Amino acid sequence: MKKNIIKTFTLLAVGVLMAACNNQPSKMEGGSAANDGSATQGGIAFIELDSLTEHYEYAKLMKDSLEKMSANATTVLNNKDKELERSYNSIQTRLQNNTFTSEQQYKTAVAAFEQERNNRVALEARLSNELAQKQADFLKTLQDSLDNFLADYNKDKKFDMILNKATVLYGDNKYDITQDVINGMNARYKKDEVKTEKEK
Repeated sequence: MKKNIIKTFTLLAVGVLMAACNNQPSKMEGGSAANDGSATQGGIAFIELDSLTEHYEYAKLMKDSLEKMSANATTVLNNKDKELERSYNSIQTRLQNNTFTSEQQYKTAVAAFEQERNNRVALEARLSNELAQKQADFLKTLQDSLDNFLADYNKDKKFDMILNKATVLYGDNKYDITQDVINGMNARYKKDEVKTEKEK
């Protein structure tokens, strides 16, 4: 479950961010941007979104949180599976040793086991839904953060377009503003964290 959750998280994070720039044509023309953070005004720039999600502090924090949540869910479900196995084995042992005093007692034990199994299925669904909701909330926040940052960032840079590098067939590195964006978003995130701490 953990590997599937992490893979889903990574694909969703990159996919949602890619959607932010996918509606733009990918032809590189016009001015340039420097990947050392000294991007020039005008023209087109691009961002490597997988690098952004890997180095943006908020994204790293949320990835760790989702991985822990997934690991905890896996542990809980594994423990439930062990309990179910013990219950099943107990019923089988009692049946083989003829320790059930009546058929009704046997049916009651089987019904209790079935209820345990149904509870386990419901628990897995609940934990999966909680994780999916947390992922969705994170991706929305991440998308909003990127949109808001780029809107402010481009007030000075005045790029005609900022594209997702994954949709660009070819682009010189001088158009790459990834590190500039990572630095800016991390600085903004740290500033917001300090502000939040002061308000507590």
